Amino acid sequence: MDNLHRLLKRQMNKYLEDVVLTDELHAFIFAVNQAYIDHDKDRLLLERSIEISAREYHEKMDKIRILQGQLVQQEKLAGIGQLSAGIAHEINNPLGYAQSNLATLKKYLDKIKGFLQTVAEAEKDLQAIATEPEQKILQRIEHARQKNKIDLIMTDLDDLMAESASGLVRIERIVKSLLGFARHRVNTFEDYDLNQGILDTLAIVNNKIKYLAAVDQDLGNIPCIQAMGGLINQVLLNLIMNAIQAIQDKSVKGILAIKTFEKDGSVYCLITDNGIGIPKTNLEHIFTPFFTTKPVGMGTGLGLSIAYDIIVNKHAGEITLDSAEGVGTTFILRLPVQQEKNVVGLQ
Repeated sequence: MDNLHRLLKRQMNKYLEDVVLTDELHAFIFAVNQAYIDHDKDRLLLERSIEISAREYHEKMDKIRILQGQLVQQEKLAGIGQLSAGIAHEINNPLGYAQSNLATLKKYLDKIKGFLQTVAEAEKDLQAIATEPEQKILQRIEHARQKNKIDLIMTDLDDLMAESASGLVRIERIVKSLLGFARHRVNTFEDYDLNQGILDTLAIVNNKIKYLAAVDQDLGNIPCIQAMGGLINQVLLNLIMNAIQAIQDKSVKGILAIKTFEKDGSVYCLITDNGIGIPKTNLEHIFTPFFTTKPVGMGTGLGLSIAYDIIVNKHAGEITLDSAEGVGTTFILRLPVQQEKNVVGLQ
């Protein structure tokens, strides 16, 4: 009787304490006891099955939400790429006209300056031999020159031409960055220049950065890597924008430092800011899907989880960080130069 189920023991003590147990009653009690034991086993199996099913359900729902976020991000990236390429192509034509016309105008200006120089030398020679009527003509020419500030205009034209040429070069650089940012694929491995990807991304967000932070670039001599360039650009854009946001939240003139180098068959990229930093309590959750420290409605919590998925799962790389609250944050990316055949990629 010592091996009876605890509930059966309690009931026997309550109802059968003074009853003489016959062989038939013993058999019945053991049958009931076995039923209790089988019921407990079935209940435990059911609870375990429900627990496993619930866990699998939540895991699948998390994967679905992550996939939805990835699809949204990829659609955004594709849309940005198409828009950027369209804008860049639209700007390219008038830019070509402006650069060509400016080059021609520079040649014309040089000829006009040469002609005016010849006229000035002729006027000087005529001063010595001119009669009184000729002197009056020369004076009229000189008066017109001074009244219309011809000498000042000719000097200023050089500065105007130089500034215009510089502006067109900047536009050309932005257009090339837009095209570079847009042309990389998001689902095919290709030769990818990480340094150029950084430059293109910085050019895209320059209008946001220039008011908040100085950029310190230390781009090393690194080889091209095999990567889905569009996705790596997405990671760079996300990390740089996060860094700028952290600097902005600190309300100081910030420093954004970006460094690249090669080591042991991989290229590394360090993105450092002197922003608000990340509290220690949040560091272990930073790559968890839907985890965000931003106010409600200000962030989905998918940016860094997608960055993790792109670097780690799709490129067999690593993404880590070092952060101190109130000091700043450094994200460290490691990407292999050559991809193994078993890399997951996009599925």
